[in-house]
Amino acid sequence: MKKALKLFLIALVCFFAVGALTTTASAHKAGYSYSKLPKGMRGTWYTYTNFGYGKKKIYKLHMSNKNLRKYKKHKIYYNKKAMKTVKYWTATQTGKLAGYRWIHEYGWQQSAGDGEYYNLHKFGKHKVFTVAEGAGIWVSAHYYRSKKVAKKMGQKHYPKFSYQDF
Repeated sequence: MKKALKLFLIALVCFFAVGALTTTASAHKAGYSYSKLPKGMRGTWYTYTNFGYGKKKIYKLHMSNKNLRKYKKHKIYYNKKAMKTVKYWTATQTGKLAGYRWIHEYGWQQSAGDGEYYNLHKFGKHKVFTVAEGAGIWVSAHYYRSKKVAKKMGQKHYPKFSYQDF
């Protein structure tokens, strides 16, 4: 009985090891791939936060299409070949979540994790570029077009977004 159990466990480990090494990335069925970010999302954005550590300050984020690649089914590599393609990322339209439309971005060689989510929305007279992460699509920061507005708005919470308060 012990021998049969050992053989079964060894076979099970081998099965999962082979499956993990030959993982193929796939896009979400609900969306489609982007080869360019929407024009309104491109450019420089600013936020005023401390990301949960130390003193608050202005952070800059520049969004461009430089490394964006249109999704196509591809193998995930775990060797030197992976280092050649790790600089690319892909984005897929995910539809509406909590009343907002999000663009889901993840690494070209990413085989686990949720990547990042991007949303552009107008609140009052300000365009707000939101970056969120994780399975709960938790907001990491809201970004604005100017440093002045970013400092004024600070870490404002908007309706229907999920936040993790530390």
